[in-house]
Amino acid sequence: MHRFILSTTELKRQLLHDRYRLLAIAASLFLVLLGTGVISGWLLRTPALIPENIHMVIATAFCLILYGLALPLALWRPQWQAHRVLAALVLAMATVALLEHLSGRSLGLDLPQLHAWRHDMVPHPGRMAPPTALALAALGCGLLLQPGSTPIRRRAVKICVLLPLLLGVLGAVAYLINLELLYSWGASVRMALLTALGVISAALGLNALTQLALRRHLRSQDMADSISVTATALLISISLATGLLIYRVSIQAHERSLSTVMANSVRQRAALLVAQFGTSDDIARRIYQRPSTQKLLEDASRGKLDASAAAAELAARNHMTLNGIAIQDAAGRALVQVGYFETRPRQALALRSPAGSWLLWNGHYLYRTVEVYRTSAGASRLVLEQRLDMFDRIVQDTAPRDGLSGLYALCGHDSHDLRCFSQSPQDPGTSIPIAGNVHHFTMWPAFSGKSGSLHTVDYSGRDVISAYAPVGDSGLAFSYKIRVADLLAPIRHDLEIDALIMLAMVTLGTLILRWRTSPLLREVLQSNRMAELAAERFRNAAEANMDAFIIMEALRDHIGEVDDFRVVYINAEAERMWQLRRDETIGRNWKALAASLNVSNHFESYKQVIDTGMPLSEEVPKAYDASHPTWIHQEIVRAGDGISISVRDITQKKLAELDLVLREALLKTVTDSIPALVAFVDVDQRYRYCNKTYTRLFGIPPEQVIGRNMRDFLGEESYAAVRPYVEQALQGQAAAFEMEMFLHGSQRYVEGRYIPQQHADGTVSGFYVMIWDITQSRAREIELRNKVTQDAMTGLLNRAAFMDILGDEIKHHYLKRQALALLFLDIDHFKQVNDTLGHATGDELIKIFAGRLRQNVRGTDHVARLGGDEFVVLLVGLDSERTATAVVDKLMAAVSQDAKLSGELRRVSTSIGVAYAYMPDITPERLLEVADEGLYQAKAAGRNAYRLMRVG
Repeated sequence: MHRFILSTTELKRQLLHDRYRLLAIAASLFLVLLGTGVISGWLLRTPALIPENIHMVIATAFCLILYGLALPLALWRPQWQAHRVLAALVLAMATVALLEHLSGRSLGLDLPQLHAWRHDMVPHPGRMAPPTALALAALGCGLLLQPGSTPIRRRAVKICVLLPLLLGVLGAVAYLINLELLYSWGASVRMALLTALGVISAALGLNALTQLALRRHLRSQDMADSISVTATALLISISLATGLLIYRVSIQAHERSLSTVMANSVRQRAALLVAQFGTSDDIARRIYQRPSTQKLLEDASRGKLDASAAAAELAARNHMTLNGIAIQDAAGRALVQVGYFETRPRQALALRSPAGSWLLWNGHYLYRTVEVYRTSAGASRLVLEQRLDMFDRIVQDTAPRDGLSGLYALCGHDSHDLRCFSQSPQDPGTSIPIAGNVHHFTMWPAFSGKSGSLHTVDYSGRDVISAYAPVGDSGLAFSYKIRVADLLAPIRHDLEIDALIMLAMVTLGTLILRWRTSPLLREVLQSNRMAELAAERFRNAAEANMDAFIIMEALRDHIGEVDDFRVVYINAEAERMWQLRRDETIGRNWKALAASLNVSNHFESYKQVIDTGMPLSEEVPKAYDASHPTWIHQEIVRAGDGISISVRDITQKKLAELDLVLREALLKTVTDSIPALVAFVDVDQRYRYCNKTYTRLFGIPPEQVIGRNMRDFLGEESYAAVRPYVEQALQGQAAAFEMEMFLHGSQRYVEGRYIPQQHADGTVSGFYVMIWDITQSRAREIELRNKVTQDAMTGLLNRAAFMDILGDEIKHHYLKRQALALLFLDIDHFKQVNDTLGHATGDELIKIFAGRLRQNVRGTDHVARLGGDEFVVLLVGLDSERTATAVVDKLMAAVSQDAKLSGELRRVSTSIGVAYAYMPDITPERLLEVADEGLYQAKAAGRNAYRLMRVG
């Protein structure tokens, strides 16, 4: 029954956790593949990889890749903290994007040169949309706050999941149905479809990590709720997706059809305009090339023109479409003129071809051409102005076939302005500056010889479908545009009705689904309740058990090997035995818990039971504490992919056994042969037994020791040192110590144990004394410790020892609500000393520098050499930032003194980076990075300076 209950609970937990792990992994893969594909599309200029008309930009794609990499790192390697670094990068990039939108300035995130080939019609190519930036910022914050160890953090993480999920869904819906065209607020939530899918996937991945981190106790109702919620969400998602896709496909098909019709119509009308220009040019050419006209131009160039004869000749050549015809001299003065010339047109635009031609408008279109005739005597010009009656009809006859109203435009441009001709007699025409507005000109591609259609935002800020085409080589462009809002306005009401119908259908479907699945869920729930009842009975029995009881699940690495255990249950006796709190213990990893409690780990025993499946019973020390020796008897049994441990305290039994051993040892001569002082002292502190080692160490036979008082035998100084341990032993508590004592004429270092002799009623009749002379081993230990913790050249702490101290000090200052400062120093121009004076001189300078540091810090501070000419100083127990800067100023002054190196005085200076932290909640590595950044800034400022960086 025990194993069955554990297996059922484990199965349910495993099913739930596996689902969330799978979701996190799937989200990670999707984000990495999506971001990589989009970035590849931009770099390779492959439209197939970025198919939308609103595109995911490179910055967004890069953020999604970073987030996709962070999810598995948070899942499998949270101790590396790499996922927090990636999340911080995502948050930073999203914040920069938001700042770009708020300030209207580019901060280097857009990469417009890589986006211009598809974003040439937008004001800021490559800029991340505000909803996307906000969603990514929330996602980055959520991952930084993982795991939610407090209620406030859990609520914050929940908000960081829901906000991007909501923004992603709204963005996708707005994209699919062009929500901004139906409602004014739609543009503020619109998002590229691939971006929305990426944001939604990232939010689901973050939610999966959050659920895994909660490790809540699983109930039967949870499984039933999970099934019901999943089915309902699936039904809603499928219905919503189907409706949106149908709507989107139909709207896109209608837009494409309309765009094709408009593009064809505009191209046909542009061709007719070109033909009209060709006809007018042909008339002008025939008149110019007539011999009589050439004769008149020849005479005009030589100043021999007969005005009356010329007028008669020109009148004879006047074509029915001509307004006027004139011959001018080289300066443009009219020598003879027939007909009427428009002298004050409302609009006039010089055409690119033919040279010297103009298009005029004054209620109707006029075409003015100039032909220059040159001779050796000079030049003359033939000027013709023709009416373009057909041109008027072609331009105005541009309504689309389905009867929708629209706007046409016939435009040209000079170096400064876009000039569009009037669309009605009352319209004065339009002149718009080109600078900063090219992306709003719907016909602008036509000036480059292109024709086609596009869905864009025009100069007035309206979302339009525009068709455009060039008018031959004239430099004119002809376009026609229809507002998309006009196209969608008739279906807005229908869409609202369809949405209500869909809501009703989804609600009905949900009710039917729950009705049909309720019997199955009730059956599953009943089965689970029975299992939970059995589990509850088991827990009640475990709580009533006099033995401590622990259940732990195995934690495996990436190859399936058990590398730790996680506590899932402890009973009340386990809480009492190890002085634990259940709510703080359940969910913790065993190795970390054992280290914090200073108890024996026994991991290998636990792993053996998991690997073999064989139960294990053993007696082991509870903790490695010689002053309070305790033993336990534990029985370990495999339970699913975990273990159950039953623990009983057998300290009294072990002490009784030890007492018996010691009593027997007193009766034997074995104690005389061991290299330790062994004795028994009664409650009056008189020696009742001692071994022969006393003779070898003190030069006194045992007979002269027995009966003497400890104070008399040891002397006042040595007795004062051991007196607290004597009193502790006489109170029934074992005592252990290491100290220096004056023994037999020399100072020795000893290790001692005082073990009380207790009777069954708890009274103490004395204690056993065991003293070892560990002087030589202590000396070797000190020597080895110095080698391990000190820098060989300077005698300062080395990197490893300093990092251990730094970690402890950070924890201490955080708990004590105090400030500390980390100084990162190096010697200015040290490489120059090494290169010019040699490494030996460089080593001498390092020693001088280290000595000055050591002499000018407080006794509580820590100085270390990290390597080369890099040093660190940890200032602890600071009451203010001013105290830290005072110490830094003192160090700068002390260090910046000349030093005699290789027989000559050398200037010595240093650059310092200071990381000041109040109540530091930061890793040692990160604090060192902040100080290193300060050092970098100090060196960049010219050296012989310091820069203070505040943390927290």
